[in-house]
Amino acid sequence: MKNDFISRVSHELRTPLTAIKGWAETMQLSERGTLDRRTFDRGMGVIIKESSRLTSIVEELLDFGRIQSGRMVLINEKVDILAEFDETVYMLKERAIDEGIHLLYDEPEAIYPPVYGDRNRLRQVFLNILDNALKYTPKGGVVAAQVIYSKDDPDVIKIIVTDSGCGISAEDLPKVKDKFFKANQTVGGSGIGLAVADEIMNLHGGSLDIESGEGVGTTVTLTFPIYKEGQEKSMPENVKL
Repeated sequence: MKNDFISRVSHELRTPLTAIKGWAETMQLSERGTLDRRTFDRGMGVIIKESSRLTSIVEELLDFGRIQSGRMVLINEKVDILAEFDETVYMLKERAIDEGIHLLYDEPEAIYPPVYGDRNRLRQVFLNILDNALKYTPKGGVVAAQVIYSKDDPDVIKIIVTDSGCGISAEDLPKVKDKFFKANQTVGGSGIGLAVADEIMNLHGGSLDIESGEGVGTTVTLTFPIYKEGQEKSMPENVKL
């Protein structure tokens, strides 16, 4: 699995590097003033997009290394989970439109209690879960998200993301959160993003649960304990875990 992971990451890095190099050479070799604006804008768009993709891959690898060595640091504070999730969904709406996927989310009108954690790490989890849902959902499909806080279960807030994608086989489902494991080799990704997201949830005292079936889509449930008065006194703001 580790050998497959190294091969996969090498491929994931090479693909954007090839695109960046190709467009940079095209723009450099073109005689000054002869490259039309449309081609220039397209080339710059590819370079920026693929550079961001490289950055994401490298950050994911660094995070994985930090978790493996116990060096991940959480900057904890009271976090408005609704605001953070809403902003993450907003960031991905344009992508969903471009890919022909219906991204459905209605922010609850009620005020929910805060959670205690690292807002950047939590947003990283949201991005990973929503990115996976979009990646595995075909054009015309649906990704639906909701945030739930119930008086029947007042100690936790849940975020549920459901997609109408290809789903995960019963054989692969127990292994999808394992490091290096990747069920679908035809879709891009390093295979460690979900493992990192799961570990971040564990460090926050929460959980990441997955239900899926081949051909019927996937549902991911994120469960967060709500903030308890005085919680910050029992855990310093800068926590090395």
